Amino acid sequence: MSPVEMHANEVQHYASPILVKNRQFFATLTSERLIVEGGPSPREFKVSSILSAEPCRLESGEPGLKLVVSTPEGQKEMIWAFPVGNVFKAGEQQAWLDQITEAGGEKPFAEGGAGESAQPKTAAPPRSPAPELKIKPVVPAPDIPVNTVRPEFVSGESVVIETAGVRVKRTFYTIYLTNIRLILQNTAGKIGREFAIAELMDAAAFETEEGEPAIALSVGSQTGAKQMVLSFPTDSARTAWMRELKERLPSHQVLISAAPEPAVVTCTGIFSPEAGERVVLSTGGVRIKRNFVTLHLTNTRLVIEGKTSIMGEFALNTLCRAIRLAGEVGEPGIALQIAGREGEKEMHLLFSGMPDREQWIQKLSELLPEEEPMYAPEARQYTVTTVAPPSRRNSQDMYCPACGARNHVDDEVCALCGTLLHRNAAASESSDISPRRERRANTDRPAKRERREKPPYNGGLIGFLTRPSDAYSFYLHERPRDALWMFLLSGALWAVVSVLMIAYAAPAVLRISPENFPIFSALQTDLMLLVLFILVLYLIWLAAVMIRAVVTGITARVCEPDVRFSEITAIVMRSTLSYAVIGWIPILGMFAAGIWSAAVTWKGLVAGQDMRTGQAAVSAFLGLIIVYVLLFAAGSM
Repeated sequence: MSPVEMHANEVQHYASPILVKNRQFFATLTSERLIVEGGPSPREFKVSSILSAEPCRLESGEPGLKLVVSTPEGQKEMIWAFPVGNVFKAGEQQAWLDQITEAGGEKPFAEGGAGESAQPKTAAPPRSPAPELKIKPVVPAPDIPVNTVRPEFVSGESVVIETAGVRVKRTFYTIYLTNIRLILQNTAGKIGREFAIAELMDAAAFETEEGEPAIALSVGSQTGAKQMVLSFPTDSARTAWMRELKERLPSHQVLISAAPEPAVVTCTGIFSPEAGERVVLSTGGVRIKRNFVTLHLTNTRLVIEGKTSIMGEFALNTLCRAIRLAGEVGEPGIALQIAGREGEKEMHLLFSGMPDREQWIQKLSELLPEEEPMYAPEARQYTVTTVAPPSRRNSQDMYCPACGARNHVDDEVCALCGTLLHRNAAASESSDISPRRERRANTDRPAKRERREKPPYNGGLIGFLTRPSDAYSFYLHERPRDALWMFLLSGALWAVVSVLMIAYAAPAVLRISPENFPIFSALQTDLMLLVLFILVLYLIWLAAVMIRAVVTGITARVCEPDVRFSEITAIVMRSTLSYAVIGWIPILGMFAAGIWSAAVTWKGLVAGQDMRTGQAAVSAFLGLIIVYVLLFAAGSM
């Protein structure tokens, strides 16, 4: 086995052969990655994605290790065996436990910062058959805001469990789990986020860097799985939520109408099985895009039957994998990956009920071809290497921007998670990682220096200028009517102060005689003309902002069809607060306020609409540029 190629500043911790499902592999643990070799292509996992590692005993009595790893498709479990013999040394199980603990830190999902002070350690207790990897430090209770206003529930909706003071990033919420949905309500009493029960895929408990009890909740959508971290105020609250979530997650639900294995489905309609073909499962009322079809799964193919004809059929060896997803209104669905001449394509199947979806997931997992197993010959004894010299990254390798897996530069999609590798080549080289990639960049980077934690955002209006990301996350999914009063007041204040500056301050500063310029003397002597000038300037400002909001909304919809036009209009209206702050300064103030407002809109689109950074910047500044072009064109006429 050739040695693993190391990155710059990467250190190898441990390497040895392992046994998975009676097949031999070779595993290498570094300061950044866990690499499993021995097949056509190696598998790589980031150290931060290892959620837990626990010792176990296999049925044969051999020592083993149970690893739980987080991937874009959800959590995966691996069982390693270490039978003592000619190849495997005694003590490999405990050695891997110690090395994984050292490489991943005391807590999963965390890497200790360079500036953090060392925590005092007590004497280690004697090892037991199942040692605990997580060390929970004592954390002072945070100042958690409490919300007393409950959200409005629909008819027939009942609350299963609710907890206040749950933190998502830097914002505190009161979260409710009902029989229909999961609700995140901010401290202002507004619903920040809500998810249908069918969208919740998986949940894992862990501790954050600060030692807070937390749950990593995987949520499915049309674009793939996303992960949201909920930090709870107490361990008991986290335990209660894990119990309720596990009873309702699709992966833990019991199939209600699952048919027994030997049952044969009688088919009606156009489709009829061929000689020797056995129908495994048939389901009607399945939606593909806007068409309702009947699906037939046999021991050789998948058939899609329409109302008047067979719309398509696929051999089982072309079906790659099936992933749970939720539709736009929470319908249970499956994202089916199908291989073809032009590469893999994805087809979304939306079912009328959860039991039907789970039946198809179960049958597809049994019939889909398994991945080719990796094999490594038993060649030689391996020794532990503690330090390896850094080497340059192979120019023929490319790392997936979503999961970090290593792929060849000519590959179209990631071999681990299926993400397109060349969609945004420029963005993958930069340090700016999209929020739609679950924002895992901040957890993967070690902290260069200790930074002060920002205090929780309290909903102040000035935060739209000083802390736009926190403000728009706090006032999430606002409509134009919610921001109307602040928008109108900002424009009125700007128009009044600007006219007063033009009429009185500008002649004094520039030493202009009002007698030589009739406009200044008229404004100073005629109150009606002064008021009329304010109204005209105010109307021009309103028209310019509305044009900018329309252009920004159209550009954002072109870049990202999932955004909401009304919410983008509210974001632009909120950003006009900068005109009331500095827009009345003669000459330079108007341009500075416009640029400041566009930058605030940029941050608002990223935080409030989950847009990519580049797309949000183009949408925000393009509207400002078009408004100034129109104003200059009107002034030159």
